[in-house]
This record gives sequence, structure tokens and C-alpha cells, in this order.
Amino acid sequence: MAQNVTVSGRVNKPQTLVRLMVYDDLLNMHETCIAETSSDDKGFFLLEGEVNKIMSASIVVGLEGVDIVVCPGASYEVSITVPDPDPRASYFDRESPTLRVKTATDKGVYRQLILSEEIINGYVLNYFDELFRRRQLRYLDSIRATIDSEMDIKNEYVIQQNTYKIASIQMAVNADGGQKVIKEYYDGKPVLYNCQAYMDLLKDLFKNYEVTEEFKARNPRLAELIKIYHLRSAYYSEIPRLRGGIKKQLQVVKDKSSYAETKKMVTNMLARFDKLAPGAPALDFALKNLAGNTVKLSDFKDKVVVLQFVEGTSRTVEHQFEVLADLHHQWQDQVQLITITTKDQLSSHRKRFEEHHYDWPLLNLGNDILLLEQYEVRTFPEYFIINKGTKIGIAPAPSPDQTLGEYVQGILESTF
Repeated sequence: MAQNVTVSGRVNKPQTLVRLMVYDDLLNMHETCIAETSSDDKGFFLLEGEVNKIMSASIVVGLEGVDIVVCPGASYEVSITVPDPDPRASYFDRESPTLRVKTATDKGVYRQLILSEEIINGYVLNYFDELFRRRQLRYLDSIRATIDSEMDIKNEYVIQQNTYKIASIQMAVNADGGQKVIKEYYDGKPVLYNCQAYMDLLKDLFKNYEVTEEFKARNPRLAELIKIYHLRSAYYSEIPRLRGGIKKQLQVVKDKSSYAETKKMVTNMLARFDKLAPGAPALDFALKNLAGNTVKLSDFKDKVVVLQFVEGTSRTVEHQFEVLADLHHQWQDQVQLITITTKDQLSSHRKRFEEHHYDWPLLNLGNDILLLEQYEVRTFPEYFIINKGTKIGIAPAPSPDQTLGEYVQGILESTF
């Protein structure tokens, strides 16, 4: 049964979007927002959502998150510190925020997880040579004994997390390709879909593992999980023209599967593949230009559009603007160029546009920072080609000083 979970506290970012996201599919690291609010003018916030089991989660301030584990019916009082931004880095590359859980009514689960991790990491650091060079497995028993002496752990989730964190160390100590760990911790064991350490280790252990018929007969759930994991990996490693076949294979697995978890994970995979795939609908937006007028992507549905997301300035940014201006002159009215920048950097780019007489739209991202998340902007500058009809062309696209011009020219020629 789903129960409320409450997270309250303070962040050093007043009047900022704050979300509580849970990882409901650890194979794909798929997140679902269960609560959303904005911090007040002093940085205080309150989030309330529902969970039906202990879950890995993150508190996301703006686009920067801190990890936490939440329990049904529990409340947490926290303090979050977001470092001052580095103008040379993107939203996704900045120094990570820090989290301090001041109080928690989860029967000690979060405290036990953190203390266990400190003990495990401490042993790895202090006995690195003994573990990884001399391969002395007795230190794994010492880790377990230390955890048991420090805490009386009754919660199954904490026990599982610790078991598979220690198993990941054992895999490296054994140096046998993970065979002993597979036999001891996976073969014939329940599939722990909700255990972060289990899934993290699985991705490492089984990335090149060939599933035999005997293994499949003993572990039908696990074998199916490994298969879709391999297909997911193949999708990103294969050349684009083979990806359609991989998606069809995943759909077959989903249709034939008897497991709800498999069906959900494949659904998430396919949705992720299709989100920014060529031909997929491009997410529309409505942002203000320098004159304060609203500009939408859909306003240019009859044109090829090149989107440029940019934040700070650097020699690289300056050079790319110079090349982009040359391309804009070549494209004329055949291509609509749009630059989108964050509100903090709007004034500096306004100055750039005025000095260089750039005549394409400069749009203010304003508070619509989720647009960066939805377009999966990982670095600045980032480029996207949108085909006519506001369909994804290339996402992300090469930079202007690489092959952006060639790709756009190819699209233009194919439309005539």
C-alpha cells in the first residue's frame, strides 16, 4: 500500500524549483517525479509524495540533484547546499550539491545505509593492497563483522544493499570474471529489482555474459533481465541503421514476457530511444525574445530549424558564434536559427548580439530550465537540427566548427 513520504528543509537557492524524484526502474535509471514545489524566499521547501516501498530517490534543486533513500510513511528534514555555478560548465557538469539529513523517522534506515557505506569505503581505502593486490578475502568478513558490531540491522533493504556492495568488492578480489559472485549472489537467487547495489553489480557482471539454456531454466527472470540489458547496450553501440531491429527484438521480449518488471523496463527503454530519435516530435517551447515577445518552435514549422543552447562565454563559444554567423549568411531564409540562453547569461549574450548585429532570435530560457532536461542538454553550447514539421532531425547535432553545416545542407538538398 502506498504511503506518504515527506521531505522538508532548506536549500541555499531561494525561489527555485525543487522536486522529489524516485528511481522506479534501476536498469534504465528512470525517474518519476512524485512531488514538486518551489523554495520560498528564504530557501525553505516542503515535498510530499507517495511510495509503496523503500526506494532510491533524489531531491532535485533546479536541475541538480542529491541522492537519498525514502521509506513509506517516513519524514525527513534536510539541508541542501548547491555550490555557486561555474560559468564555464553546463547545468549537468557543475560541482555536485551536498545533502545533510538532520532528522528522519524511517526507523534508522537512512542512517544505517550511510554508516554501512562509510565502513565499506573505509575498508577499501585502508586495506586496498590487501584486498586488490594480495586478494585476501578475510577482509570482507571483517567488513561484515564491523557493520554487525556497529549496528543491529533488521531491515531487509539495508541488508541487501550491504550484501551486494560487498559482493562488488569480492568480484574484483576474486579476479575470475565474476564467476564466483554470479554463482553465490545471482544464480538461483531472487531478482532484486529495487536494490540499487544489486542492479549496479548486475550491469558490471553480465555486460558480456552469455546466458546458457541451463542458466535460463534456473533463472528465467534474471535471464530475461540480462537479455534486455544486452539489447539496450547494443542499441547504443550499433550503427544507427541496425537500431530498428534491436527495438523490434525488445518489443518481442515485452510481448512474450510474463513479468511486469520486464514489460515496464522495456517500455521505458523504447520511450527513451524514441524521445530524441530522428522523426520524433520536437518538444515545443514558448520563450521571450529580447523585445519581450513570445517565440515558439512551432512558429517555424515550415522551416528547418537549428537550435543553439548556450550559457557562458569562452574562446570556444566566441569561435562557434563566428562560424554560426557565416552559416546563417549562407542559409539565408532556408534555415531558422534560434539561440536559447539562461536568464543569468542573457545580458552578456544580448551585448554579443548587439555588437555583432546578429539578426536571429535570442531567447531567454527564464525559469523554464526543464527544457534543458527534456532536450537532454549535457554541455554548452549544444545544437539540435529540427526538420520541417517540428520533427527531430539530429539530436544533438555537431557544432558549427565541425559538420553542422554539412548536415543541414544534406537535409536541405533532400527536401527538394
